[in-house]
Amino acid sequence: MFATDNEAVLEGVPVFNSVGNLLWYLLGRAFIVTLFLGGTVFVGLFHSFELLYAPNTWLFILLSATFLQICFSLLWLLRWQKRLRLFIQFQLVWDLILSVLTVYVTGGVASLFPFLFIFVILSCALMSSRAELYVTVATAVILYGGLVDLQYYGYLPLTQIPLMLSETDICYRLFLNVVAFILAGILGSILSTRLRSSEQQLQRERHDYAELERLNHTILQSIPSGLIVTDNSGEIFSFNAAASVICQLTIVQARHLSLIFPTLHLNSAQLPVERSEFNYVNNAGEKRIVGYSASAIPDCEGEEVKILLTFQDLTETKRLEDHFYLGERLAAIGKLAAGLAHEIRNPLASLSGSVQLLSENVSFNASDQRLIDIVQRETMRLNHLVSDFLIFAKPRLPKLVEYNIVAIFQEVLALAKNDPLFSDVALTVDCKEEYVAMLDPDQIHQALWNLLVNAAQFAVFPKKITIGLNRKKHYFWVDDNGKGVSDAEKKKVFEPFFTSRADGIGLGLSTVHSIVIAHGGTVECYDNPWGGARFQVMFKMA
Repeated sequence: MFATDNEAVLEGVPVFNSVGNLLWYLLGRAFIVTLFLGGTVFVGLFHSFELLYAPNTWLFILLSATFLQICFSLLWLLRWQKRLRLFIQFQLVWDLILSVLTVYVTGGVASLFPFLFIFVILSCALMSSRAELYVTVATAVILYGGLVDLQYYGYLPLTQIPLMLSETDICYRLFLNVVAFILAGILGSILSTRLRSSEQQLQRERHDYAELERLNHTILQSIPSGLIVTDNSGEIFSFNAAASVICQLTIVQARHLSLIFPTLHLNSAQLPVERSEFNYVNNAGEKRIVGYSASAIPDCEGEEVKILLTFQDLTETKRLEDHFYLGERLAAIGKLAAGLAHEIRNPLASLSGSVQLLSENVSFNASDQRLIDIVQRETMRLNHLVSDFLIFAKPRLPKLVEYNIVAIFQEVLALAKNDPLFSDVALTVDCKEEYVAMLDPDQIHQALWNLLVNAAQFAVFPKKITIGLNRKKHYFWVDDNGKGVSDAEKKKVFEPFFTSRADGIGLGLSTVHSIVIAHGGTVECYDNPWGGARFQVMFKMA
């Protein structure tokens, strides 16, 4: 049995002594008193009873006193709710007094109202302990038996024994009523015991159900996957915390599945869905990739009435997969490129030296000299290309030191101001405070320069480039005001020799990717607020 603020918890007492039940008890008493005593007073105004010698005045006094007592009890119950046991005892005492007075003024042994004691006994069985029930039964027997004896011997002069009842009649009536009181007590005890057992079982089941519901709620709210339960129409019945985080919605806002996932349409005919994916824009406007599965939830009769949808945000997983596959491809290309670059570089060195010696020892006419210059220029260009390719294919391990990354921004910015490529570009740094990170200054300098060159090549007039730093999330970015990068190009932008420019080589961003990966970080391409491209470099900060 569990206690609440409005319940008196007694050992061996059924839970019928709550404030609500006691209010019903008072209303029941008012009904019974009005029905029997008030009815008797009303009928007595027009008819007389041969077997009922009770002045209406006495019944009216008892009726009035009862209603006053009920009003006092209501005030007590509403004001002192914690003293319920004393309240119950007071009600039982009053009911016993009311019953014996009613029997007394309506003829004593000849009264028609001894059954009122049975109501009191049954009420006690429901609201009090077994010991108090026995006391109530004994008190009822004593009061009724004493009343009959006192009346028989003439000690109560207000009423007389009507119709001159014989001693046998009096004893028989006394016997019947006393046996009825005792049987009512036994029956009440049996019923109260069963009711007590049923109530305790119900309380245990309620407690177990509450614990199970709390456990279920805790499990649902703690699992990392989003969970939604809907019907066939899409109305949502359950929406856990992970779903709220993924969808950027509160549980109150989650009303219908079509408002959350407009492109997802589920019905019983499509179930089960083992695994599927769809693109989704959450409430914050972020593009996400969602993987989901769906199954039917049958009711107790085995009919499918609900749909269980479990889903996860696969955006980061897909991004890591792309990085993994890109890394594998770049590793394979790097191994091939390293050997190929060395094989090309040696003949290039021989070819360059031979052409240089030939041009020094032989006099050529103007046409031949122009051809020799083209060979030397293209040889030098090819040599630079091989050098860049070697940096991409086999970058040296970074020498990590604590270094102010903002200082690198300023160094690159000063270098860009003297480069013709940036003559018409507005360069700004969105970070002026020092921020120390573990990095290789030369490699990060090279990576940042490559990003700036790429941004300058794609920016549109008036050209604008911004370098920024997010200290909390440990990444920096380069924004340009170009036309941006399409979703298809974002998947290939870091692959070697991929470029959208006619005169591009496609190794600049690949080199950035290799440097950042060597630092244990990642580099991503996004859309910036200007509509251009943002290249975001994230790595381990100090």
